[in-house]
Amino acid sequence: MILRSQITSIGSIFKPHGIKGEVSASIDADIDLDKLQCLVLDIDGIYVPFFIDDWRGRGSESVLIKFDGVDNEAEAAAFANKEVFAITEQLPQGDDDADDRLYFDDLVGYTICDGHEEVGQVEMVDDSTANVLMHVRTASGDTVLLPLSEDLIEEIDAEHTTITMNLPQGLLDLN
Repeated sequence: MILRSQITSIGSIFKPHGIKGEVSASIDADIDLDKLQCLVLDIDGIYVPFFIDDWRGRGSESVLIKFDGVDNEAEAAAFANKEVFAITEQLPQGDDDADDRLYFDDLVGYTICDGHEEVGQVEMVDDSTANVLMHVRTASGDTVLLPLSEDLIEEIDAEHTTITMNLPQGLLDLN
């Protein structure tokens, strides 16, 4: 039996997604679902473990989760508006390298450089599509869209809040 003292709240389920038993949920950004054995839900006052069959990100704020044994929309609907817990001892501890990770929202305010030439400052990161784009405000006040691609990034300097990129010739002219 799982006790309340053994679990930590990590998010919530919004609603079912599709007809195959997936649910749309908001999970704390620093939680790696691949490292958890299960998620715990309060079902009629009893903390019940549910094993993750599969999961995938959906935008910057939510994930889609498929639990083992939940195979249709009606079964998934029973989880709507439920708080999601994880077993506390499975969560990363303070000495983990989680503090070294950067998330898209962390890049807002960073200065983008193409080689040694300053392009501008990141105003927002749009990850609502397959191609993540940075909205960069140039010194002239224009906004340019730059792909946030590992292939283009040479260095991310968190101390100086700069991102040095190797942009293809003509990319800045497209905006």
